[in-house]
Amino acid sequence: MQDTDLALLVDRFMRSIHFGLQERAPGFDREAVGPGGGIVLMTLADTGQISLNELTKRVARDKSQMTRMIRSLETKGLVGREVSPDDGRVSLVFLTPKGTEIVGELMQTVAEVIDELLDPISESERLTLKTLLARVV
Repeated sequence: MQDTDLALLVDRFMRSIHFGLQERAPGFDREAVGPGGGIVLMTLADTGQISLNELTKRVARDKSQMTRMIRSLETKGLVGREVSPDDGRVSLVFLTPKGTEIVGELMQTVAEVIDELLDPISESERLTLKTLLARVV
């Protein structure tokens, strides 16, 4: 049975994170990557080098959107692209050192936003939440 109350709470939490990041964007988004670019950079930080097709699937964008996004991030020096040694038709995308630095700044801001949102709960409750989320993702 679906728990719509839980779904609503998770949705509100995710939107609160999003709004908190939007409010802080002028202070940390110095490369103007925006939310979509941030998701791409954080996904690359999680996966390492990945094919453009797989990255497109993981961030749920269409291929033309992803191509434009990668081109923009590449122009800013945040990601690189190279041809797969196994298949010359496949582009592999990866973070550059500058991209890794931007991800660090983004993660710091995400941690600050979440820390504020979780302020009402105790350290032991935070640990429980962290344990549960680790099981889910």
